[in-house]
Amino acid sequence: MGKGVSIQCKKCGFSSTLFEGIGIRSKDFDIFRKNIAKEDNEFIDYILNKDSTNNIVYHNSYGRCNKCGNLATINYVEIQYDIEKKFILDQKCHKCEGRYDVITLEELLKSKCPTCNNEEFDSFVNIDWE
Repeated sequence: MGKGVSIQCKKCGFSSTLFEGIGIRSKDFDIFRKNIAKEDNEFIDYILNKDSTNNIVYHNSYGRCNKCGNLATINYVEIQYDIEKKFILDQKCHKCEGRYDVITLEELLKSKCPTCNNEEFDSFVNIDWE
């Protein structure tokens, strides 16, 4: 089951609905991967075909761009392989090509509005999803 939140900045009208977790329809990693870029999936295939995968962690996460502050739902993938190697999917911002950092719900709600830089969001709604 996943969680989500709808946020809105009353100062400029920016709004977004963001999700974290994993739903019933994407519990299988192969289904989850359909939302990942082709180049990233090719590298994931390379890792998985090495037969040295130790652990795979994947889910939707809240993300904040480290360059422009854009907020988005991102695909989090972490694969441990070859004893000590780790692959973490790098998510690029579609607005500025910056990199998304995974953030918590608390960090999301304390984020500045990516449009007007307002200090806090004035309203939000919690969502549970499957």
